[in-house]
Formats: sequence, structure tokens, C-alpha cells
Amino acid sequence: MREFKQRLAVLRERHLDEVLALIEETVAEHSPPGSSLVPMCGYHFSTGGKRLRAMLPLLVADALEVDPGRLVPFAAACEMIHNATLVHDDLQDGDRIRRGQETVWAHYGAARAINLGDAMLYFAILLVERLDAPPERRLATVARLARDVIRVVDGQEREFLLKEAKIPTLAEYFTMVEGKTSGLFALPAAGAAELCEADPALVDALSKAATDLGVIFQIQDDVLDLYGDKGRGERGSDIGEGKISALVVHCLQHAPQDQARWLRELLVAGREQVMAADIERASALFIEAGSLDFALAEIGRRKSAATAYPALAAHPRLANLVAQMATLFVEPIEQIYAPE
Repeated sequence: MREFKQRLAVLRERHLDEVLALIEETVAEHSPPGSSLVPMCGYHFSTGGKRLRAMLPLLVADALEVDPGRLVPFAAACEMIHNATLVHDDLQDGDRIRRGQETVWAHYGAARAINLGDAMLYFAILLVERLDAPPERRLATVARLARDVIRVVDGQEREFLLKEAKIPTLAEYFTMVEGKTSGLFALPAAGAAELCEADPALVDALSKAATDLGVIFQIQDDVLDLYGDKGRGERGSDIGEGKISALVVHCLQHAPQDQARWLRELLVAGREQVMAADIERASALFIEAGSLDFALAEIGRRKSAATAYPALAAHPRLANLVAQMATLFVEPIEQIYAPE
């Protein structure tokens, strides 16, 4: 893991400033004179973040022994799309704080946040146009981008439908996550492999592995909300917004009926009605019902699956990248995640 982090740090040092500068340049160049989109976009990006979607294409290129610098515009496009979804997601979830700063909708208003998120999706296309690649390759990249954005939006829509379901199933939950979250890992991973002219079977395997990585990332995020610190100003914010997490779905199916009924009522009560004592009770219930153990076990299962695809297993550098990314994703909950 140390070697991977060192390589990640090197790529970040060499290319991240270039990625962010290209984003800033593209927004300024293609926004009409005096457009408020420029300062709004700058405000959002000023909150920082891990920039995983920007780094993943560079890591894939590096593993395929292709100059990562060639993929900087694509890395910027992936980071732009990810942040567009954050702008919309914060509004839809009612989250007012992200990384210690007011979210875009809380700062500028809901309508303007929608405008910014919409514009950011199109800025991503303009970033792809900056790739030094044949026109047909850029067009194929835009098509992949569009497909994966639709996949993400469909996953987000499925999340709303899950909130309306009396007892959502784990299959429904995983389908939702494999769209909403995994799509934002499949795009930078498989898209980068395509741009590096990898074999189609390897591209497909990497897309599937990235889907597993997305599930790992989402489940650890679900767990972190209650048993760690997500940096959004309050513990258990997912409960307050009525989010259907892996913990919730498992608990609704396995807790005693009276406890499951209480949890369902809590999820629809509204953020203002959820007290700290409710969060503590839910945290304890997830442990008692075996839901926390289930979530941690699913992380382990997905970690194993992610590197088991034959085409990927035949490429040790990429397989190692996937394994290291999975380990990186669970670091925020490493105190409670202890695989056998």
C-alpha cells in the first residue's frame, strides 16, 4: 500500500494542478462574458476533495505504461462530471455543508445550483474535446461519458424510488448503487483504458471491477456516516435525510418487526425530527440486527470479486491497481473493518 500511495502522490504532484487549471480554463473560455457560472464553479471546486475521479484515469494509464499526461483532459472531464453530480446531489438530499463549507444550493439558492450542475455536465464534453486523439476516439469517449452519466442519473432516480418502497430489497439497493456510485468509477477506469487502446476484454473487465469498487466505496460511505466522520457537520445525516443504505435495507429485512417499523418511521420523519438519541438507537440496532456485519462482509466479497475477472487477473499491474484502490476506499473505516 505504501508503494501505491507514493505513486499516487507522484501522479498527483505532476498532474493534478494541470487538471484543475484545465477545468478553470475551460469554464472561463466557454462561459459568456460576465457569466456567474465562473465564480459559482470556482466556489464549488474551492472546497477541495480527494479528486479520485481525476486520479483514476491517470493511474490506469500509468498501469498500462502509457503517459498519464495524455489523459489529463479526460481526467478533468471525469472530475467535472463527478462534481456536477455533487452539486445536484447536495440539493436533492438537503445537505447544506460539504467539506466544511456551504454547498452550492445553500450558498446560491436551489435554482442556481441546478443551473450550475447542468452546465458542468456540458463543460465535461468540452474537456473531452481537448484530448489529443483522433476525432473518432474523442467521439467514442463522449458516447461513453453520456452512457455512464445516464447510468448515474438512473441510479439516483432508483434511490428515490427505494425511499418509497415499504421494504426495499438488497438486489434493488445494489442495482441503485451500481448505477449512482459505480458509474462514476467505471467511466474514468474503463474510459481511460479505451483511450490507452487496451484490449476490449480488458476494458470490460476493468468496467466490472470499477463497478465492484463503487459498491465498496458506497458501503463504506454508508458505514462512515454512523460510525465515523464524513465531514458534513453532523453524524447520521443519512438517517436524517431518509437515505436507503446497505445498513437500512438489511435491517428492515432482519430486525424484529417493531424495530423495523420504528426505523421506517424514523426515515420518513424528516431531518428536523431526527434527534441525536434516534441516531444512537439506529446505530445500535444495525449492530444488533447484524446489518453492520453484513455491510462489512459485502465489502470483503466485492474486494475479492474486483480482482477475479480473468482479463484483469492476466494483467498484474491493473489487478494490483484495483486491489490497492479497494484498500484505499476502506481506510476511513479501517478501525471497524477487519477482514479475516
